[in-house]
Amino acid sequence: MGAALEYYDFVVYLYVATLIGQAFFPADLSPTMRLVQTLGIYSIGLLIRPVAGILIARVADRVGRKRMFILTVAVMSVATLLIGLLPTYDHIGWPAPVLLLLLRVAQGCAVGGELPAAAVFVTEHARPDGVARAGAFQQMTAYSGFLLGAGVAFVAGLVATHLTPDLPSLAWRLPFLVGGLLGVVSVYLRRRIDETPAFVRETLEEGRRPAAPVREVLGRHRRSVLFAVLLVVALTLVNITYFNFWAIYLQTALGYTPTTALIASLISIAGAMASMPAWGYVADRYGWSRMLFWAGVSTAATTLLLLAVVPTLPPGSELAVWIQLPAALAAGGIAAAVPGMVSVVFPTEVRQTGYSVPYNIVVAVLGGFLNLILVWLVASAGAGAPMYVVLVACVLTIVASFTVLRVPIHLGRGARPVGGFSTAAGVTTTGDAAVTG
Repeated sequence: MGAALEYYDFVVYLYVATLIGQAFFPADLSPTMRLVQTLGIYSIGLLIRPVAGILIARVADRVGRKRMFILTVAVMSVATLLIGLLPTYDHIGWPAPVLLLLLRVAQGCAVGGELPAAAVFVTEHARPDGVARAGAFQQMTAYSGFLLGAGVAFVAGLVATHLTPDLPSLAWRLPFLVGGLLGVVSVYLRRRIDETPAFVRETLEEGRRPAAPVREVLGRHRRSVLFAVLLVVALTLVNITYFNFWAIYLQTALGYTPTTALIASLISIAGAMASMPAWGYVADRYGWSRMLFWAGVSTAATTLLLLAVVPTLPPGSELAVWIQLPAALAAGGIAAAVPGMVSVVFPTEVRQTGYSVPYNIVVAVLGGFLNLILVWLVASAGAGAPMYVVLVACVLTIVASFTVLRVPIHLGRGARPVGGFSTAAGVTTTGDAAVTG
């Protein structure tokens, strides 16, 4: 639930981006410039993630996962609640977008520590033969934040239109207020969880606490870092294009109403979530390599279908609501792989730092600007541009399916001791398992 709320709090901004642009920037700006400035503030929230995420991970690898887990969700909840209470440009002028920017920075700091922490926490609690399914389930629940964000944005629009027409700002305020209040529930849940057995055994009992985990990750685990970068780039391209930008794309490029665009987003996100446990089962049963290969191939095939059909749809076509679903089912495999796969390639004593360094840097640099790049690509290259971006992600995923066979595995199926590094929850396998992707 905590991961879901973190996703919700951070991405709900995109679902009401056009309304935020109208509320926080001058009315005489063109719609395109308002959208660019609104997405620019979104991007700055992402750009702060690497520094904050790496610092939080460094502390977590030394003092424990649980303490930082509670801190990140508390910061996220307060910042989200305050965004819902901000005065607009019409009330206070330029201080309004400045305050919005500062709160987005706070959100970025929280998310930078949250998502790696959630993935590591779940996979370290998993059984050795269920790491992929545990990671996929964690990603599925995190994606429910996308679903909840789209759903609350949709309901908020109905409330502002039909129940409180005198308060149109509720259409964008309500989603942030709901997210902030739900954060209290997440803090309560996290106070009741236990530290992971792997961290207790290998860092507290055996004393494996690296003095400089970032230096150790970059010095001793370069191959794992490069592999994680490859996988996270693919995830980011798919996440931003299909599950963040899609609603904006349908409205601005194809002329669909906000309601239709949000319904389409709800359907595609639900489809991706539904497929993730199945993809996790494939990885646990047949290995990471086969799972990544089939996820990349199936996503490429369904994306080519979108590329052929979407630009030809007539305005207002109901097919736009459903056309993305096959691609979302396939792309769920790329997303489902990341929590488990990036966790298992690093040993316990530096696992959260190892996850955080490539994950946060890629998401900040690539994810921070990808929405703006997609706006430019659609304007300059046409309605098919987003699908080309996803095809690049498919190629990277297929490359990862082969390179994973050459990456050390420290947790779950295929774990083996490598140069004194830690192994999976006290269970080490050799032989065929040692070379399984």
